[in-house]
Amino acid sequence: MKGIAKKAAVVFCSVATVTSMAACGNSGGNSTASSDGKLSGEITFQTWNLKNDKYTPYFNDLIDAFEKDNPGTTIKWVDQPSDGYPDKLSADAAAGTLPDVTDMGPNQAYSLAKAGALLNISAEDPSAKDNYIESAWNGVTFKGDGMDTGAYGLPWYLNTGPTFFNKSVLTKCGIDTEKLPDTYDGLFKLSDTMKKNCSGTSLMAKLPTIENFGEYGVQLMNDDQTKYTFNSKKGVEFVQHYIDMYKNGTLDGNALNADWTGETDAFKQGSVATVIGSLYSIGDFKENAKDVYDNLGLTKRIANTSGHIYMEMLAINAQTKNKDLALAFAKYVTNKENQVAFDKKANVFPSSVDSQTDAFFNPTGDTLEDEGMRLTAKEIENGHIWTPPQFSDALDVPNLREQIALAVQGKQTAQQALDKVVKDANDRLVQ
Repeated sequence: MKGIAKKAAVVFCSVATVTSMAACGNSGGNSTASSDGKLSGEITFQTWNLKNDKYTPYFNDLIDAFEKDNPGTTIKWVDQPSDGYPDKLSADAAAGTLPDVTDMGPNQAYSLAKAGALLNISAEDPSAKDNYIESAWNGVTFKGDGMDTGAYGLPWYLNTGPTFFNKSVLTKCGIDTEKLPDTYDGLFKLSDTMKKNCSGTSLMAKLPTIENFGEYGVQLMNDDQTKYTFNSKKGVEFVQHYIDMYKNGTLDGNALNADWTGETDAFKQGSVATVIGSLYSIGDFKENAKDVYDNLGLTKRIANTSGHIYMEMLAINAQTKNKDLALAFAKYVTNKENQVAFDKKANVFPSSVDSQTDAFFNPTGDTLEDEGMRLTAKEIENGHIWTPPQFSDALDVPNLREQIALAVQGKQTAQQALDKVVKDANDRLVQ
């Protein structure tokens, strides 16, 4: 998801190429600190598809305030379009031109960190951890073969969303819409009820993704993050539920298509009963599917454990010539005051401590929008970033989908499907 709610795409970097850029920084000159602690120097700050009428005034004011408070500093703001952004990060890192402070997702950051292109903030500023909620800090903390354990960026904005139900569809299936499920166990029981009462009606149109395994309670990796483990008995059990739903007709067959992206559209058309969305979804339903909006039921994000959180982060070029300034500016962008101000504009959520209690994230009204905001804010507070940053968007994600689709169609067992995915993913971990 990008605009604001984007999914990170993988960045492939050649370790040999990237690490050969030693002594290459993106900005000229060195940052210095004056006797009163003020910084000076110049850095480049890069965002991802955020320079527009809605956000440009915010960033201009943010930078102006920082420069005013730190005379002699210059923050050069650049913004890159969504298309090709991961490839650009990879190319910039390899060429030694990665910006000093860069907006990216954990998946992108992991590849660059393993290649030695990002600053280990845990080593540079251990106290930075205290500024962010635990789940967010854990999300930027990487470990694995060939890299030092540490936080390779500062958490920025977070997002997740409620689970939406079409109460009109469920009522026709004889389901009590006052007791909607918020766990996978409850969701699968709902599937069984739908099979009995309204055969041919789909509950959902989506195969499980890696974060869903974590939400179900599957251990995704071993403790030192050197091996994937989701081909366990629990993982097989999870996939078997989808096989069973497909057999009983409550999993929409379109979910098996590799290029299927119409889950939300199917929900808006009333052909599936549930979808996991975001706060943006409520406005979409209201504008484009009024009948669905008028029959909308909400619960927290479906999870047996805790709901998945999507995160954006700010990473610092390990070879920056202005390390002190880059770190200070990244901390400034992600401090409580500035995060909350940005998130109110974007309808996303802060990673800074003590920010979720802001009244904006806890509206007292009784609209669907208010309910969705309250549910999501609570989920941010209690949620977890389940997707391992090592799990490749370009290779592992489609492989997982493909193998599960084959299992759902009866062409292999759930165990065989997960064994293949885990083997391929583990092979990539050591590359």
